[in-house]
Amino acid sequence: MPAHHHPARKKFTRFASKQPFQFGLPNVSPDLVQASDNSPAYLTRTSSLLRQQILANAPSVKIISDSVQPDVLARDAWADTDFDRKRVLFLIPDDAIGDCVGMVLFLRAFATKYPGAKIAVLNSGTASDIFATIPDITIFQLFISAKRLKTFDYLIDFSEMEGWKDIATMPVNPEEALCEAFRIPPIPLASERAPKLASGMKIGILPMASSPLRTLPPELVHETTELLAQAGFETTLILNAYQGVMKKYKDTIGSFDTPNIRVVDGFKTIGNLVSFIREQDYVVLADSGPAHITKLFQTPGIGIYSSASATVLQGRHHNLYPWQSSYKGEFCEAPCGLAKLRATTSGEIGCMGSLSLPMWELGNLPVNSDKALAERLVTENPVPCVADLVAQKDRFLAFLRQDIGI
Repeated sequence: MPAHHHPARKKFTRFASKQPFQFGLPNVSPDLVQASDNSPAYLTRTSSLLRQQILANAPSVKIISDSVQPDVLARDAWADTDFDRKRVLFLIPDDAIGDCVGMVLFLRAFATKYPGAKIAVLNSGTASDIFATIPDITIFQLFISAKRLKTFDYLIDFSEMEGWKDIATMPVNPEEALCEAFRIPPIPLASERAPKLASGMKIGILPMASSPLRTLPPELVHETTELLAQAGFETTLILNAYQGVMKKYKDTIGSFDTPNIRVVDGFKTIGNLVSFIREQDYVVLADSGPAHITKLFQTPGIGIYSSASATVLQGRHHNLYPWQSSYKGEFCEAPCGLAKLRATTSGEIGCMGSLSLPMWELGNLPVNSDKALAERLVTENPVPCVADLVAQKDRFLAFLRQDIGI
C-alpha cells in the first residue's frame, strides 16, 4: 500500500457479470443511468440497493467478495497533496440530500483550486442529480468497473471528514468540514441577499422533512400558503410522495380557498426538485434537503428550524433567513441538535421533550419504523419544538410579511 494510504472505512462488493447490464435508481434522472463496460469485475457498496436487491437474485452475476476496502488517501494527507491534473474519485458515504449539497459546494471549491483535476464520485445514489450540477464531473451512482477504477490517481473517502461518524444524530456542515480538511477556501457568495418580489412571482413552500422533528406543522403550512397566494404570488406547495406520511399530512393541511395555489404531491426525480428550486423567486422551507439545495443557487427565502440549529446547517450561506423554534422545557430546549427521533431501551420512540426524558435515556435510534406514530407526530401531536412553531405563528407570519414586503 502506498504511503499515506489506508483501506476505506466502508466495505464494497466485487462482482462479475456474464451478461451486459445497466442500472439506474428510479428517482434519478434517466441520463445518469450506468452501463457495464465488459470489465472482468465491478465494485458497489455492500450496503447499496444494487447489492442488496438486484445482484443477490441475478443469475448471470457472481459475487466475488463482500469485503473489499479500496485503498484511499488518508485524511491527514488531504491538505498536503497537489491534485492538479490528477484524476480523483471521491467515495460518497451517504446520499442524504443536505449532506451531498455540502459535498457539492466543497467540490466546486476543489475544482476552482485544481482546475486541471478530473473529478468523479462513486456511490452518489439518489443524490446523483445534485452532483450533476457540477460541470464536467463523472458520476458513478451505484457501481464502478475495475477498468475505470484503475484510471484514478487518488481515491478519497468522504466519511473521514470531521463529525461524520455522528452525523446520523448530530448535524454537521460538510462544506465547512471538507474545506477545512483540504485547506481550500470556499467559493465566494453573492454579497447581498435582496429578494425583489412582485405580484405573479414564483414562491415555493416545501414543508416536509425526513423526520417528524423537522417537518412543519400543518396549521402553519396552511396559513403561510394562503397568505402568499392572497398577496398575488404564484404559490406552489411541494410535498413528498416517497414518504409514507404524505397523504395524512396533506389531508391535515386541508384545502385552500385561494385559486392561485398549486399542490404537488412530489417529484419523480431529485433532478426535478433541483430544477424547481432553481426556478423559484422565493421559498419557505423546513429543515430538509430542499433547504440545502437553495445554497446551490442562493435562492432567497426563509428556513424554519426546530430541533437542529440554523447556524450549523446554513453555515456561511445567508440566502435563507432563519426562523428558529423558541421552545424551552424541563428536558430540552431548541435547538437540541437531534436530526432524528430516538428510542429508549424499552422501545419508546420520541425525543427528550415528547417523552419527558433526559438525553442519556435516549441512546438508541429506532430499530423499526412506526407509520402510525410518524403520522401522529406530523399532524395531531407534534414534538414540543415543532408545536412551538404554531404557538408563535403570528410572529412568524409578520416576519415573512416584512421580508417580502407585503
